[in-house]
Amino acid sequence: MRRIKAHLMTPIFYLYKIEEVGQIQMNKKMAKKFKDIYDKNTRVEIFESLQWAEENKDFSFESIMEDAPVRGKLKFTNEEVYDYLMNFKKFMENEEYGLLTDDKPTNRPWEK
Repeated sequence: MRRIKAHLMTPIFYLYKIEEVGQIQMNKKMAKKFKDIYDKNTRVEIFESLQWAEENKDFSFESIMEDAPVRGKLKFTNEEVYDYLMNFKKFMENEEYGLLTDDKPTNRPWEK
């Protein structure tokens, strides 16, 4: 469960930067950035955690962030967070972006 929570933190972090869930642009630019930061194995683990979330709609997704290094409480209801996570899952499934298949090296400066 700890691993699932840790991987769900990744997409939930984006919610701290916005006022409305619809503000997040899940597009090629975001996919490229996501692939630059996370290797394929990590992206697959994030996706598997999103699959778990899909099957556990009543889980308190806000509670995931209690141990996260962020200030404040999420501005969104649990239902809004769940809907956002399901949209993020669809984003990751979109073959056009290659988030689950592209095995290119990350673009982390400290790994060069």
